[in-house]
Amino acid sequence: MAPTAHLVDELLEEIFLRLPNPAGLARASIACLRFHRIITERSFLRRFRKLHPPPLLGFAGTRGFHPAEVPHPCAPLARALADAADFTYSFVPKPSNGLWIPCNVRDCRVLLQSSEYAYFKKLAVCDPLSRRYLLLPPIPDDLAVQEKELVEIESMLAPIGEDEDETSFRVICLANYKSKMVAFVFSSVTGNWCIAASLSWISLGTVLPVYNLSNCNHLDGYFYWTGLSSQGDKLLVLDTRSMEFSTTNLMTGYPAQLMNQPDLSRCKCSIVAGRGQEALEVFSLVADQSTAGSLAVHHIMQKINDESSMEWQLEKVIP
Repeated sequence: MAPTAHLVDELLEEIFLRLPNPAGLARASIACLRFHRIITERSFLRRFRKLHPPPLLGFAGTRGFHPAEVPHPCAPLARALADAADFTYSFVPKPSNGLWIPCNVRDCRVLLQSSEYAYFKKLAVCDPLSRRYLLLPPIPDDLAVQEKELVEIESMLAPIGEDEDETSFRVICLANYKSKMVAFVFSSVTGNWCIAASLSWISLGTVLPVYNLSNCNHLDGYFYWTGLSSQGDKLLVLDTRSMEFSTTNLMTGYPAQLMNQPDLSRCKCSIVAGRGQEALEVFSLVADQSTAGSLAVHHIMQKINDESSMEWQLEKVIP
């Protein structure tokens, strides 16, 4: 490619990145072969998705797909998806016991688990639109040690990393044992399970296992659980890139001040959000006993990588 042509392609990329939505990008891609080549490059699509989060089309649950409705701007696209895809998962061979139940959705894939009564359930990953699927092998017995010590297990799709092939995927099974947390990981590239992380509860600063692993939030390649201890004073964090566990203290700054106000009590269940790489944010319900237990959402923030401001600060109270 001539130097001039290369510069033109770079300029076109910058222009396409500024298109407001995927619909505009799709229309540009059919204008000519050159536009199509640039827009369909994997590196460009990753840049575009980073700048333009995917639109909310609906929710996939045990009763099928619930598309966004008018006046939501994505309602036409959501209806088209509902008509074209198979959210009954009839194309996936049924498990020997029970039915398939969707338990997680990410990157256009649905993670299914069997409805049988078992800790280690059968798993499958599928794409309801293309109707492709993969039945996952069971976790080998030599890895699933101390099953009698198992309290709970939760399965989820790992987010695709920036350097990972978008046609591949990983499934994380978090096994909650009485004495430790174990992360089993299945890779579609190798077709095998492995133990990616294992850490005792004592090393995480608690002697009791986390309950309700399904109550987690995902943000920028991290999973967060808000119920690490009975006091709800810590976040359990899993970095899906390094597959390492860590904790974040919730009882600094404003939350610690709440403890000194007897009329206010914070709900242990919180929602974790963020501002890119700048800050970690938590939204919690707080009950005010002085006003007959009225509830308000308290929005707190902690700056990331700022040693001078590691305490949680109150951003706003939403009645």
